[in-house]
Amino acid sequence: MKKYQKTLVMVILLASLVTVSWATQGVLNGGTNSVSQVMQLIQNYYYNATSVNYQKLEDSAIKAIVKALGSRFTYYFSPDEVKEFDIQTSSKYGGIGTEVTYNSTRDAVEVISPMYGSPAEKAGVKSGDLIISIDGSSVKAMGYISAVNALRGKPGSKVKVEIYRPSEKATLDIVITRALIKLKTVKYTTLQASGTKIGYVRITNFSETTGAEFEKALNKLYDEKIDGLIIDLRDDPGGLFSQALEVASDFLPKGDLIVTMRNRYGVERPYRSYGNLFKRLPIVILVNHGSASSSEIVSAALRDNGYAVLVGERTYGKAAVQTEFRLSNGGLLLLVTNHYFTPNGQDINLKGIMPDYVVKESNATPTKSESYKALIESVVSSTQSTAKVNPQKDAQLRKALEVIIPEIKSHTFFPEDLKH
Repeated sequence: MKKYQKTLVMVILLASLVTVSWATQGVLNGGTNSVSQVMQLIQNYYYNATSVNYQKLEDSAIKAIVKALGSRFTYYFSPDEVKEFDIQTSSKYGGIGTEVTYNSTRDAVEVISPMYGSPAEKAGVKSGDLIISIDGSSVKAMGYISAVNALRGKPGSKVKVEIYRPSEKATLDIVITRALIKLKTVKYTTLQASGTKIGYVRITNFSETTGAEFEKALNKLYDEKIDGLIIDLRDDPGGLFSQALEVASDFLPKGDLIVTMRNRYGVERPYRSYGNLFKRLPIVILVNHGSASSSEIVSAALRDNGYAVLVGERTYGKAAVQTEFRLSNGGLLLLVTNHYFTPNGQDINLKGIMPDYVVKESNATPTKSESYKALIESVVSSTQSTAKVNPQKDAQLRKALEVIIPEIKSHTFFPEDLKH
């Protein structure tokens, strides 16, 4: 009897191990698992199964799994959210060219501002307009995300929008021909200070076009015989790693270390400069807590190699490298697969980079009208390359000028001659 009991226990243990192994393999290989089992049970037995939004269930389940990882930089984007993500990384889309928000009071899409030169601007759309229907379908019934997606479409196609204009208390029907909207991630200008000409370049984020835009901006500025350069990476959340390599390579000689990647097995891969395209000049980089990821890669690469100093506030501290995985449901998983280390070997993850000159941003709180005006100006400039700066209202930019001007005049910013 005891021998039988022992045998039974062994069989149960073996069965349990097989079950655990089967379940684990199911999760890893995409086979049957608890999540898909629950979905199937709902579909087969749930009383209100016909009214269930299964896409929403799946999205919620995946987001819960990702959240349970406890990884600060691992994200899941639903199919609808993927469209927004792709626009940010490609910096172009087919649409009417407006920055919008949701007006919950009127259940409408409110136009913050039409972009400069966009189809919406040419058609007469104005800031404050409320889009209440698109091609005959009400925004209230469609929902905000669906309405935004409906405004987008193939360049050359037409969309009819019904607009309520509060300033005139009038309702207008406007037909707009969509176009390819190209968002500029690089803005530039020159600053005259103490007898010097200084180039100013701001990078808003690192998209597919950033490297080419940055090179174009530098060509323009170098043609104007600038004496030094300020690169503004404040509130730049990062973006494509490849573009960070291109930007850093514009200044660093071929072979200089930009960053080192390390995976979970401890295997390291160094990434080095492709070879500089521009001669060496004094460079100051502006950073703050909103400077993350690719912004930090560029900042650390230029500073650690002795090509720049940093002014501003401690950066965000995102050294987690994400790999994109496109899922069968149209969603996107950004999974942390590596960490990166600066040329000096620092792991800045959740620590950030402390600038050489710490300067806090102004504590002055802008009025509502000033904030709205600034937002409109930023939207209009999203399709332009011209930067607007005012050192008198920007303490960090003033400090950057204070740092760079003496270095330009004394040529002590770096020890070697201007030979690169």
